Amino acid sequence: MNILFLTDSALMLSCKGGIERSTEICARELIRRGNAVRILAWRREENMLQEFSQTVFPKNTPRDAIENRELFSKMLRDEKIDIVVFQCGAGWRFPFAQEVKICGVPVVSVIHTDPRFYIHRYKMRKFGWWKAIWKYFRQCKKYRYNYDVCARTVLLAESFRPDLEKHLTARQRTQNKISAIGNPATYEHVAVDFSQKKKELLFVGRMDFAAKRPDLLLQAWRKIQERFPEWSLRFLGDGDYLPKLKTLAGTLGAKRVVFENFKNPEPFYRDASIFCLTSSYEGFGMVLVEAAAFGCVPVAFDSFSALHDIITDGKNGVLVPALDIEKYAGALAQLMNDGASRERLAKNALQIPEKFSREHIGDCWENLFNELNQ
Repeated sequence: MNILFLTDSALMLSCKGGIERSTEICARELIRRGNAVRILAWRREENMLQEFSQTVFPKNTPRDAIENRELFSKMLRDEKIDIVVFQCGAGWRFPFAQEVKICGVPVVSVIHTDPRFYIHRYKMRKFGWWKAIWKYFRQCKKYRYNYDVCARTVLLAESFRPDLEKHLTARQRTQNKISAIGNPATYEHVAVDFSQKKKELLFVGRMDFAAKRPDLLLQAWRKIQERFPEWSLRFLGDGDYLPKLKTLAGTLGAKRVVFENFKNPEPFYRDASIFCLTSSYEGFGMVLVEAAAFGCVPVAFDSFSALHDIITDGKNGVLVPALDIEKYAGALAQLMNDGASRERLAKNALQIPEKFSREHIGDCWENLFNELNQ
């Protein structure tokens, strides 16, 4: 099968975002199974992965520029594309509806976040109620358009289905064109030596205020740092909010806090004992599965429904009521105090990546592709 992934950014040697990482892993698995995979992106990146067939559109904006349409049509014909995976289904209308209709190629629109992501961002920015309503109707238009022109809409968890359906018309809800496929695990079957674990809390992610809320972790840490002088907190990642986060650390008097910027997270996962996720919303939370593979106990705010596909509270991690700093600090303190409980949860967490193995996720995608190409 010839598969075309439409992405915002080309795949790089070190993919920073979850969409790019999941695209790369899925592409590798589909190629391993004998499929031909091509990447068509709107943004060129430095250090693009050469092992994939990657092409960049001549125009970044508008997305549906005539030059882009011509390139897309040519690729559909010349490469005999069987299916298109549109990885930007949350943010954009699919720009090539006429071209795929002419060629008869089915399109899968993927929503890589909580379908109500704009509401969470609205809350952080404190827009007026009229802007919230405007954003809701604007998002409805995108979802409804993509739902009509695409053969299937894929969510990252079945639990997101009701949230998407609220944006659709009654007619669309009867069509049953929604599927759920999680993101594939980045790491599998990692050998973990628990005796080498450090007394360290770890945050990995984009330094973004509205979605990731690293500031809440700093506030929770300040409440317990004096009780645990042998423990430290490490932030790994970059983004627009990083300078303000460093300033906040100084303002709060946070101790033993290290900022690493963007680096390969693998050695940090291997060292840390507890992994912290304080997001106000997520689509999937790939970092949770990554950290679990290295025996880091995940502690997360219960702020998005897909979280329950990954963590079972008290079995392989800890869930805390959304954005409750006091309870988050308490959950961290309890784990930091109890080495036996920490190790039990960590060993159970090692099983999390099995649920999202590349083989299993690859089966899900191939089954969907075969269904759409019957």
